[in-house]
Amino acid sequence: MAIARIACIGCLALVLAVGIVCPCGMHLAYAGENGELSKARAKFQQAVELEEAGNYVTALTIYRDVGQVRMTPQVRFHIAVCEEKLGRFVAALGGYELALTGAEGVGPEFQKEAEDRANAVRVRIPKLVISRGKGAHAATIELDGVALGASSIDVEVPLDPGPHTIQAKAPGYEQYVSTIDVRERNVEKITIALKATSEDANSNLASSNPIDVAPTSRISRVVPYAIGSFGAAALLNAGVFYILQRGKISDLQALCGTDRNCTDANPRPLVGDEVSRSHDLNSKLRLYTAVFQVSAVTGVVALGVAVGLVVLEPKPPKRTTSWSIQPVAPDAKLGGLSVVHVF
Repeated sequence: MAIARIACIGCLALVLAVGIVCPCGMHLAYAGENGELSKARAKFQQAVELEEAGNYVTALTIYRDVGQVRMTPQVRFHIAVCEEKLGRFVAALGGYELALTGAEGVGPEFQKEAEDRANAVRVRIPKLVISRGKGAHAATIELDGVALGASSIDVEVPLDPGPHTIQAKAPGYEQYVSTIDVRERNVEKITIALKATSEDANSNLASSNPIDVAPTSRISRVVPYAIGSFGAAALLNAGVFYILQRGKISDLQALCGTDRNCTDANPRPLVGDEVSRSHDLNSKLRLYTAVFQVSAVTGVVALGVAVGLVVLEPKPPKRTTSWSIQPVAPDAKLGGLSVVHVF
């Protein structure tokens, strides 16, 4: 670069004599050239001096102003030098490569220096590999505020040395934020994993809390109501057969008197078909009596069970609230705490 700079300064001495293209990239015309180019040459010389003094920020600004008038390989080269000195390796490499596209018209010395600079800064550029982990397969990922496409995932992305911020977000998941400090020549790797939103986490927490889960022994209210209905029906059936039973007793009393069995003690002996009618009435009486007794007992027991189930049914405990402190995004590089309120 020193050879190119000396040549640039030497070019200024020829301004009044001839018009040539000097190694510094400024087109020098005859003494009657327009004032804009003349001012650009003066600014270029000022920027070279600032660059030599280590004031790369101001020199870079002036070089860019000169480039607005005429961008030459030499101006690109000096812009790249300032970018490199400021730690902007990616931009510097691009500047050197652009300068090389027109280096053949400047000279072999300039071309070699631009190539050497480009090769030197290329190996210093760090790389970052971002991969998708659990919950992040459909997430939008941003690096320093710029959304990354699929072609930038799981590949080495060149970056300038220093801290860089990675963000990721997806519906139903907490936002992921992480800052990573990359160093020269290193290849850093990071896998993004997202956690479910706090609403889902609280839901899972509530489902695992005993106070929020109905006891497994709790019997549905449908069961006692069904048993009670069955008991009431059984008692109703018992009532019907009780009436039928009383009717047969009356018939036997009318036929046989007080001795419903119509035994030999009956005051009036049975004659004709009265005997068979007596046997028929006694058979039906026994049947109606049995059905009445079974229905009555079944109805009373069923109603008792139903009432017992309703009275003894466990009552759900009162819901309580609790507070807990949990870490925020444990997979993230940044720490933090969050307060979780469970109702």
